[in-house]
Amino acid sequence: MLSGKRRPLIGRVILGTLAAGATLAATACGLPLLPPAFTNGGDPVEQPEPVNTEAPTETAEPVETEPSEPAGPEDTDVFSFYVGDCVNEITAEGEFSEAPKIDCSEPHDQEVYHSEDLQEPGAYPGFDRVSEMAGEVCHAAFEGFVGTSYETSSLDFTPWFPTEQGWTELGDREVLCLVFDPAGQTTGTLAGSGL
Repeated sequence: MLSGKRRPLIGRVILGTLAAGATLAATACGLPLLPPAFTNGGDPVEQPEPVNTEAPTETAEPVETEPSEPAGPEDTDVFSFYVGDCVNEITAEGEFSEAPKIDCSEPHDQEVYHSEDLQEPGAYPGFDRVSEMAGEVCHAAFEGFVGTSYETSSLDFTPWFPTEQGWTELGDREVLCLVFDPAGQTTGTLAGSGL
């Protein structure tokens, strides 16, 4: 493949000849186009040295870059978490609207492993009942994600579930299940880990 900077010489000659032929045709000159060496009564005309019009190519020096720093957690709206997202510990207790989301390839505290809407119509059934239903949802999904039963696993889970205000005003019924290692942070996913 030819680059735009280094076209073959034949391409330049053809373009030059086509331009000269077009000029002769426009002037209605019927003389044949002669090579430049014979245009001065048969005496060769000294031609100037060809000029290199190509820009000199420069070799790019490698640029040293700093190793990238881990991005760190970024506070994210709790309604913007999905299965596969990771989070660092939430410092507030009780209700919260944001959590520190972090790339799962970085050390993190918890990983969202399941999402499900509670099938409970009507008014808010109370904190204890919603908490109980959320725990049941997460317990049921645990083994399918981790690869071992909750009872034999060294891992634990915690559910995020709707507040009374979210339940009543927004119709929020979503439970997010988060798995974590009580021994400390993990890196990567715990899916299929069997821990």
